[in-house]
Amino acid sequence: MRALVFSDVHGEMQKVRELMRLAPELDCDFGLFCGDIVRGRARGSEFMAAKEQGREPDMCAEEVRVERAEDYALYAEFYGTLRPSPFPLYGVPGNMDAPEGRYLTCSLAEEGGDSRLEVVHRSLARYGDCIICGLGGEITQVNREEFFVLQYPRWEAMHTFRLFDFVAGRRIMVLHTPPIGEVVDRDDGGHKGCEVVNELIHTYRPILAVCGHAHDAAGYEMVANTHVLNPGALKSGHYAVFDLETEEAELREI
Repeated sequence: MRALVFSDVHGEMQKVRELMRLAPELDCDFGLFCGDIVRGRARGSEFMAAKEQGREPDMCAEEVRVERAEDYALYAEFYGTLRPSPFPLYGVPGNMDAPEGRYLTCSLAEEGGDSRLEVVHRSLARYGDCIICGLGGEITQVNREEFFVLQYPRWEAMHTFRLFDFVAGRRIMVLHTPPIGEVVDRDDGGHKGCEVVNELIHTYRPILAVCGHAHDAAGYEMVANTHVLNPGALKSGHYAVFDLETEEAELREI
């Protein structure tokens, strides 16, 4: 059983189209998407500026309001582009796929409803003997934010993945945030991962955990007995294939 793994589109829909053209040749059974469909630059900039200035971010800022139309257009294009996929896809939002309500509305509306991608954000799905459970956004110790960026605290992450306890099967964890590691979360010489993800992996022991967020950290490593795979950013042409039988990862470029 083979899985296509991709992440971090950030508005570069041509790369999604190219990946879908390749998909029939990949000999995969299903796909896993780790989030960040839209760019979210205005929301992200306002959120960070407010944090630095010690004020509340302004959700009515002109740039934030203008960006809304771009978000809706990108979501519609993304879900439409995935329709030709020869196999089912399972995904979560990235930290920039905010507000959460906008992401969920688009993923379940007409443009997302007949797409091949099933959202497993705070939910689970079964494929064969695999149980796929996910939580997108940036996982943190205590911070929670739903409008400007998506951030979820430790308690919510632990609660989400309790779903694994109720269904038997090989566990696959779909995340946007990587664990602290040697490879999969490296960014500018530092770490972009979160220790909460390491705790989740140790607690729920999936066979595979996929992540994104650290765009230049395409790679594969073991955390406890779990295979952790960051395919790199699709916006730069990176994706990966993981074979669940041989437990081998292939990092690829379009």
